[in-house]
Amino acid sequence: MRIITAAFVMAFLLSTLLPAYATGKLYYGPVQPTEGPGGAMYQHASLTTWERGINHERYQVFEPSGPSLEKADLVILLHDWLAEDPEYYMGLIRHLCRSGKVVLFPRFQGTGAFDEDYHSNIVRTVKDFLLQSFARSGTQIDRDHVSMIGHGAGGVLAANVAATTDYFGLPGFAALMIVTPHQRSLKLLDLTGISRETRMVIISGDRVDPVNDQTARDIFYAADRVKSSNKVFITVLSDFYGQPPLIADEVAPLSPERPIYERLLVKRRYEYVKTFHERYVARSLRTQHIDAFDWFAIFRVFDALQYSFINQTGLNIFKNTAELRFMGYWSDGKKLKGLIVTDRP
Repeated sequence: MRIITAAFVMAFLLSTLLPAYATGKLYYGPVQPTEGPGGAMYQHASLTTWERGINHERYQVFEPSGPSLEKADLVILLHDWLAEDPEYYMGLIRHLCRSGKVVLFPRFQGTGAFDEDYHSNIVRTVKDFLLQSFARSGTQIDRDHVSMIGHGAGGVLAANVAATTDYFGLPGFAALMIVTPHQRSLKLLDLTGISRETRMVIISGDRVDPVNDQTARDIFYAADRVKSSNKVFITVLSDFYGQPPLIADEVAPLSPERPIYERLLVKRRYEYVKTFHERYVARSLRTQHIDAFDWFAIFRVFDALQYSFINQTGLNIFKNTAELRFMGYWSDGKKLKGLIVTDRP
């Protein structure tokens, strides 16, 4: 049995690695598309930022500039465990702002904040931001076009916040995107409060911890008031054909524009290992920047999600449109593995 297993492993390695290394070439991943959802044809040249509050009630706001807007859609971006610095998501923030969106980034996991306080921190932040935004002379918010993206811990909290909009008097969420939710000590609330009109996409990956993948599926089914035509579950497949490989794990949704993982580990090593466990630390130290996961599984999917509520279409577009499941090409022309889209995960 061991001989057979060893032979199988050797054959697998030769079949996957030999094509690239036999010619002395390395195949590289795709670049951001020029046009369409997730594309680099932006309406705005840059962004501006302002912030308010202290510690766990601190938040930062990013607005389009070059030119600025009188009124814009709002995207609330909820971060993962230990990723309360918006630098971890700057690629996504820049994409959203240059596409004409205002981004609100609550830093809910700050000094002195307990896990059970994160939800209320976010609610207070959203309410204070809406008041400040109304009072400021800058970009005003279109309250009919409010969306939320949550990653990791933020994915669980995004589901909970969306379910309590009526209770807390928050604007309704037109679109909700939950990416690789990581529950840890957080409790899921009764998600039947999520509006049936909300368009919801949940994204997981084939290298996500099985516990977290199950959390993603639990959220999908618990939000049972959301019409089946208004929600989909997307799985991103890892692809090791080229360099760097596309690894669809919990840290893949981060989109830092400069390397900051090393500083995080030096400063908060114990918390990091305790949260993500030793088997994830080596992968995270790769300090991956923006790649195909971001352009095609985050930027493109969210752009298409917003298109669906603006144009009042169902989310069947993800199943019926091959271009929305496309993940680009390696540098030799080979396709990356595409997105798996289903409404029955």
